[in-house]
Amino acid sequence: MYTGILDLKGSDCSDILDLLVVSDELLIEELVTFIQDYFYEYKIDWLRQNSSKVFHTVIKLESCKKLQEYCYEIIYEFPKPFLNSLEFPRLEKSILLELVKQDLIIEEIDLWNYLFKWGIVHTPELEGKNITDLSKWDEEDFLALKNTLNPFISHVRFFDISSRDFHTIIWPFKKVLPEILCEDVLSFHMAGNMPENKLPSRNGIVTNDSVIIRSKHAAILVNWALKKDDDTKIPKNKYKFQLIHRGSNDGFSVKTMRSACSNKGPIFLIVKIKENGTIIGGFNPLGYKNDNYYGKNREYFGTTNDSFIFSLGNNKDCKKIISRVTNEFYAICESRYTNLALSFGNSDLIIKGTYEKVIHGSPILK
Repeated sequence: MYTGILDLKGSDCSDILDLLVVSDELLIEELVTFIQDYFYEYKIDWLRQNSSKVFHTVIKLESCKKLQEYCYEIIYEFPKPFLNSLEFPRLEKSILLELVKQDLIIEEIDLWNYLFKWGIVHTPELEGKNITDLSKWDEEDFLALKNTLNPFISHVRFFDISSRDFHTIIWPFKKVLPEILCEDVLSFHMAGNMPENKLPSRNGIVTNDSVIIRSKHAAILVNWALKKDDDTKIPKNKYKFQLIHRGSNDGFSVKTMRSACSNKGPIFLIVKIKENGTIIGGFNPLGYKNDNYYGKNREYFGTTNDSFIFSLGNNKDCKKIISRVTNEFYAICESRYTNLALSFGNSDLIIKGTYEKVIHGSPILK
């Protein structure tokens, strides 16, 4: 039996990924868990940039569920790098179908183009066929492609594709689609008739630069700020989170944080609890004020009924909790004391000291 200490800091991420594969092959479960946790804790940016490579590496490793789930989430939010990868055309049908079933953040015509590209590769009868010269296709060619693409058709939102794109790109291959679907799409575009079984439009993405939350979390926060249900669809390209201050990069002092965030308008404060990975925070619709705003007052209470505190759970349970303000006159408290940055409610959520510690006496952690 051998023991030792493994320090991955400074190691090339590709080499660490290779080590993960070897650890899985040798059934060294503790090392597999350690490497996955290391990637997740320290190399999130690298995982995002190399999601396709990581996905194709770990997808068949039974012990790498954590990285598999993370890659799926990245692909759901940013599918194009994965779909443009060299490995995509060789992707197994079951894996691609699972992806297509999800609410991918992608234009529907783009999804069709990727599925079509994949379908051509996975239809042996079409090997060597020119897809731009359909005069050389026979009925059996169309039928073969139809059989390949059939499991995916019901998950494509054809009614969200413009009439121009449908006519130009899809209509030449109408024989691979169910006849009733073609009739419904034509009726929709020509007469405005909406079929009862139309899939809901895909959710828009809320772009953000945070390393704590992803776009699905940002969409929830936007809906809460708008006082809507957390699963309400977000319009495309309408909202964007602008990162103002990141403690891991900009420092954890209250003075630094307040200086960066003063007079920036409504602000989301987002904190990840080190011990368990739970994401908590609050929404301050009034924004931070600079010290000159207070005059002689050492404390300032902002009045609003739009603020709230929240928990988004951790990346394992994604348990969502929101607690809205009940006393609008004590919704937000700011202080000129150097050790108090911000207080939501009656000390329900306090950021103080170096704001590495969060006092959480509110229901969001129950």
